[in-house]
Amino acid sequence: MTSGPSASRAAVVAALVAVQVFFGLHYVAAKYIMTAIPPRAWATIRIVSAAALLMAFALATRKQRLPRAGRDLAAIAFFSVFGVVINQVCFVEGLSRTKTAHSSIINTSIPVATLLIAILMKRERVTGRKLAGIGLSLAGVLYLIGHSGALLPAGLLAGDLLTLANALSYSFFLVISKPILSRHSSLAVTAELLAFGAVGIALLGAPQLADLDWAAVPAPVWGAAAFVVLFATVAAYILNAWALKRVESSLVALFIYLQPLVASGLAVALFDERLGPESLLSAGLIFGGVAIALTGRSGGAGMKSSPPHHGSDMANG
Repeated sequence: MTSGPSASRAAVVAALVAVQVFFGLHYVAAKYIMTAIPPRAWATIRIVSAAALLMAFALATRKQRLPRAGRDLAAIAFFSVFGVVINQVCFVEGLSRTKTAHSSIINTSIPVATLLIAILMKRERVTGRKLAGIGLSLAGVLYLIGHSGALLPAGLLAGDLLTLANALSYSFFLVISKPILSRHSSLAVTAELLAFGAVGIALLGAPQLADLDWAAVPAPVWGAAAFVVLFATVAAYILNAWALKRVESSLVALFIYLQPLVASGLAVALFDERLGPESLLSAGLIFGGVAIALTGRSGGAGMKSSPPHHGSDMANG
């Protein structure tokens, strides 16, 4: 770890843990929110609110210079299609159909999926270790999805496939956006990325927003929504951007293991979801694959070197 002079090792680790805990909590919070707000309407509310807050933060902190060149803006607008629009729509539509544990486990494969896409695009060298890690993680994802299709309700399979599409879209975004992220502040690029993405999300979510009875949404749901926007999105992005300047990206990628632990544990406690053997086995395969593929790497396009949303991060959390 290469912490800056103004930040201790403990502070950086604490920031990274907080980011992943926020992302893990987001799965459960979003699942609860979507009991009262339709998926695409919720995605629109989240992204538009987060874009406004992050843009205000970037403008208020003079160190965060927003990219202004026409070529950069066009690139960021294009990247937002994969990093925000497809990513977020598939995330919420998938999460609304599948188990919280399934969604968080599948999204744990994002670092190794990013590595696979980087290799296919010839931006990473092929090694036996990378291929072994990719194969192991892929086996875990396919086993979980195959189990959903063979033994569980059809809606769960659709949710898992949408979640996989969310993960692949975000992984592709990480690879193609690396050059611009290396030239500009990650926080500034993220603010503009969300601003462009908010437009696309709003177009897709407009019908559901128009039909939403805002007054009928319970106050606790709005409280959960506020938590997701303020902590699982804005605060998580800011903390992650701060930590990434002080720690190796390979270590940041490994912190993603915390997400399914938090999400699955809370889902079992709050939603009475059952964590079956297929979830545990697939999680073990994916975790092992990510660890094998990323351990000892020096970084590069395969690293998840920007936040996921969430679902979202952004991908996943």
